[in-house]
Amino acid sequence: MNEEQSPRNLLLVGAGGIGTQLSELLVAALRRVNLQGSITLMDADIVEASNLGHQRYTTEDIGHAKVSALAARLDDANSTLRVRAVEENLRSAEQFNGHDLVIVCVDRPEPRRLVHALDVPWLDVRCSGDGWMVLSSASNPTLLERMTPDHEPASCQVAGALEAGNLEFGFAVAAAFGAQWALQQWRGQHAPVQSMGSLTYGSLAFPEVSA
Repeated sequence: MNEEQSPRNLLLVGAGGIGTQLSELLVAALRRVNLQGSITLMDADIVEASNLGHQRYTTEDIGHAKVSALAARLDDANSTLRVRAVEENLRSAEQFNGHDLVIVCVDRPEPRRLVHALDVPWLDVRCSGDGWMVLSSASNPTLLERMTPDHEPASCQVAGALEAGNLEFGFAVAAAFGAQWALQQWRGQHAPVQSMGSLTYGSLAFPEVSA
């Protein structure tokens, strides 16, 4: 199958549990249907042993920049879809230059708010334990503000879960949602808008807000 679509340039902010899974799903799907463009992976973190298991890294990646390790595995010089790494955190609007799609999957509110202010299609993908939340540029602005309060950075795994051997997979659902959204955007087709749920409790409703 060969889709005749214009190349897109996606900025993926965050290379943790969601970001690594999402990028692997998306790169494979885009190349399968010969879609062109680029994916820029942005994160300043280094791979640590504690990341293994719920983030798509190996022992050989420990001590290396997350995005560089991931891009080295996913990029292909012979492909019309290129993957590159930017070893920095999202701090300013200027870092969005050159991208017409953005996905943010970080554990801090400040980068999320920068993304929420964009006028290009974007997706905000989050998880905690077996739960996930996805918001987008089509979401209600009041809902975005309400669901993005100040908070300290938090892992996608509940505190103590990894030590107890209780790995939870909300990050995988969030990643699949993000990959589907990006693929639909690339193809110029209707993309999912928002979702919230739990693998244990099923679909959850967002709070009601004024239009």
